[in-house]
Amino acid sequence: MSVRDLATRVGLNEATVRSRMRRLESTDTMRVVAMIDLKAVGMTFIAPVGITVKGRSAEDVGADLARIPQVVTISAAIGVQDLELQIAARSIDELDELLTRRLPETPGVARIEAALATKVMKYESPWVPFT
Repeated sequence: MSVRDLATRVGLNEATVRSRMRRLESTDTMRVVAMIDLKAVGMTFIAPVGITVKGRSAEDVGADLARIPQVVTISAAIGVQDLELQIAARSIDELDELLTRRLPETPGVARIEAALATKVMKYESPWVPFT
């Protein structure tokens, strides 16, 4: 959302909103980041994927998987899976390629459990990568 649209929405002038945003950024309370609109770039298939790792560290496997452009998020997890991914694809064929070739060929990937999001009911990320 633009600063102008934000100012209109909250009922303040644009200069005030910019000033407050700068203050929040300077105190590391807020960081402005760009988010990709997956639908706008043609990514119509979204799949949550759980990965079980064997023979390598989850961190190393995650670093390899992060190089795949269609992998949107990767999180280390405690539970049934070692890594939790969100992948996005432009077609069912691309999704199939990711799930049956690209992900399984990554050294250390022992098991993949995937689902297909049939309807995205909420897509909002207040999170940014932790640094």
